[in-house]
Amino acid sequence: MTLYVQGKSKKALNELLANGTTVIGTEYSLRQPQNYALNSDLPHGTVIKVWEKIIASSPYAKAYGTWDGSKIK
Repeated sequence: MTLYVQGKSKKALNELLANGTTVIGTEYSLRQPQNYALNSDLPHGTVIKVWEKIIASSPYAKAYGTWDGSKIK
């Protein structure tokens, strides 16, 4: 699964998570886009892509990483 999260950087996203802020990511597929909270329920190894602008009607990822549910990072 790949989730897209709007933000400035991976560091900024990790700071929000460390402060306890609920962060929502969107999985885009051929069906309707689905939203998921970045928390311990998210499968380990999920790809998180951080985007800040949209190009050609799609989020343009500028940073990415894999989700570690045990660290919430």
